[in-house]
Amino acid sequence: MEKIVIKNENISVTVLTLGAIVQKINAFGTELTAGYATEQEYRSDTCYFGGIVGRTANRCGDKHFIGETEYTLPLNEKGKNHLHGGVEGFNLKRWSIEEKGEDFVTLSYLSPDGEEGYPGNLSVFVTYKLIGDSLVVSYKANTDKPTWVNLTNHSYFNPFGINSGARIGGASVQIFADRVSVYDENMRVVGSTSVEGSEFDLREKYLLTRFFDHNFYLSGDEYESFGERSLRLAARVWGSVNIECFTDMPCIQLYCGEFIPENTVIFDGSVIGSGSALCLETQKEPNLQARGEGVLTPDGVYESATAYRFSR
Repeated sequence: MEKIVIKNENISVTVLTLGAIVQKINAFGTELTAGYATEQEYRSDTCYFGGIVGRTANRCGDKHFIGETEYTLPLNEKGKNHLHGGVEGFNLKRWSIEEKGEDFVTLSYLSPDGEEGYPGNLSVFVTYKLIGDSLVVSYKANTDKPTWVNLTNHSYFNPFGINSGARIGGASVQIFADRVSVYDENMRVVGSTSVEGSEFDLREKYLLTRFFDHNFYLSGDEYESFGERSLRLAARVWGSVNIECFTDMPCIQLYCGEFIPENTVIFDGSVIGSGSALCLETQKEPNLQARGEGVLTPDGVYESATAYRFSR
């Protein structure tokens, strides 16, 4: 796997051609994200550390329709769910470098018709670009047959430093969302409910005291420009380095790393485990295949962007 380092005065990001993975984000001298040292470790990983997941993020079942045609997707999570694109999703594919500079890199992957059960040849492009103290992740895709697309980056953040030994239970978060998903027995999204008066109301600064692995529906009204894109503030995380997440996606999954295996060794030899980092996965509403949503057609283009802004 090839490594590409993009950087500016305060931030450096290491991106891999394997999976378009973000191996490292260093902001203001603090290593913030979980990643491995070797390709072998990524191939045996169960956490999707830093990878681009697709064609679709999150969980769904096996049988779905586009029009009158039924498609069967592999159930790669305990034989119950199709998770993060299947047995070998985009996070394990070899991506090509399209263009790179000191502060950006664009990678591409061609997902062939029928891969992991999905129809159509799907061309995917992901750009990582530093704009000031923000990392902007931009996605673009096109297809020759109708297919589902719902891409996200699966980076794990520890705002105290991924190698600090701190668990994210000491961090505070804020999610600008007024609704949270309702799940069935297989953790597939089947609806939503108001966060009002519940443990899922994270609209004000909240000290993490429990694990979350839930999809929230964004409702905030604060927007900022990142280059040519106007993105909505989705979440904040406070620590030694503060993180703000902005996106044009309608949802965000807050996952608090409950199932990171204990004694996981990361790139610098540090050891992490359950609750050592959290994910801010921007996405469309999960289980979109079951609702016949999220279908990209040959006459359309999939485009989205997410920005992570860092501060002290």
